[in-house]
Amino acid sequence: MYIIRLLDCPPSTWKNGGGSTRQLLAFPPGASLDNFIYRISVAEVDSDGPFSHFPGIDRSLAILDGDGLALMNGAQLFGTLLAGQPPMAFDGALSLSGLRLGGKVRDFNVMSRRGQASHRCQQLVLDAGSHRVTLPARSLLFVAAGQVQCGEQTLHTLEAGWQDTATELTLHCDGSATLLLASFTLTDGGDD
Repeated sequence: MYIIRLLDCPPSTWKNGGGSTRQLLAFPPGASLDNFIYRISVAEVDSDGPFSHFPGIDRSLAILDGDGLALMNGAQLFGTLLAGQPPMAFDGALSLSGLRLGGKVRDFNVMSRRGQASHRCQQLVLDAGSHRVTLPARSLLFVAAGQVQCGEQTLHTLEAGWQDTATELTLHCDGSATLLLASFTLTDGGDD
């Protein structure tokens, strides 16, 4: 398992100045926003405003910190995202705006390019003890809150482990932990 720490990923300020993003990973390596096949990032949302438009991209979004976001499609409420809730999946081509329900918000964003890859993003809430977890190939296990021990390695809040091949892990938690598990499947258009 390859460990990725959020604080080791440099922030990139949004063009509109409304926040910043730290990219945890992108495939293929070195891919830009125009040609990634899949991508995972964490964003700091400092102000209300429109989401970036990503035609042909499937997205999943979860709130890590803050009071949450109301996603608006024009004047209509599309959905509400709150910390501790499972991720919401939606089409990146939608013209959505995010309205913060309080101050700053930190979110976890998973994207895959339709026709080349698909993804699944789910929340795992673990209590104290040992838990057997199956990771599909191309999976990122992200600690949203708490910490988990995975073999000799400990993942703390805002740290992740990337696994290229399918595996079964035993995770140990001293207390409760909330994890996000994102996994990707390449389709005909994706290269290994």
